[in-house]
Amino acid sequence: MGQWVRVTLMGAFVSALLGLLPYAISPANAQNEIHLNSSNVQVVHNTPASTDVLNMSLNVTSDGDFLGDCEGGADDLLETGVHVSVSQFSCGAYAVICGLFGCPTFDFDAQVNYIEHDIGSFSYGTSFGPNAAGNVSSKIVAAATTPIFTCGTWTINLQGTGQNLSGITGTPVSLWLNDSDGDGDNDVSPACFDVTANIGNGIVKPHHGVHKTRHR
Repeated sequence: MGQWVRVTLMGAFVSALLGLLPYAISPANAQNEIHLNSSNVQVVHNTPASTDVLNMSLNVTSDGDFLGDCEGGADDLLETGVHVSVSQFSCGAYAVICGLFGCPTFDFDAQVNYIEHDIGSFSYGTSFGPNAAGNVSSKIVAAATTPIFTCGTWTINLQGTGQNLSGITGTPVSLWLNDSDGDGDNDVSPACFDVTANIGNGIVKPHHGVHKTRHR
């Protein structure tokens, strides 16, 4: 009986803590090297689950190290890529779960490396490669001017197809961004942001075996 009571109280404590955490922890740490200026995230659930689609459009700035030191390009997302992850848990809830039970697997996780293209002063990058059971394609475009004391501002469009996103059923979700030297949050881990996700079902195509009945 005593053990059952302890387990029940622990479960209630964890539930209460997870409920309060979004108010106690700011998802966008002021010390982040990477800043999320805007985001548009869409999750499309298909059948079977391994054919889900993730679409996102992000606007991101990287401060790099002190006074815009980009560490030889390691903090330049166009030059050396960006690591993008999405979790069904908020940033705060994810941190608590990591501390209590070990970190859960990300619902989406991809290292995106770009092939750079330069047209005059205009720079952009493209990427396409396998990820999970599907593929990830992405395009990154550098802002025309680099803000002072930063490594750049970029617009990132990404699509992941053939993904299993069945665990993402509500919003917000947490979006994790990291640079090539792994200090996106000005430490040794990715920068985390709680973002709103548009979640919906894909269009069900008619079965090919169904034939229209002819009327005379």
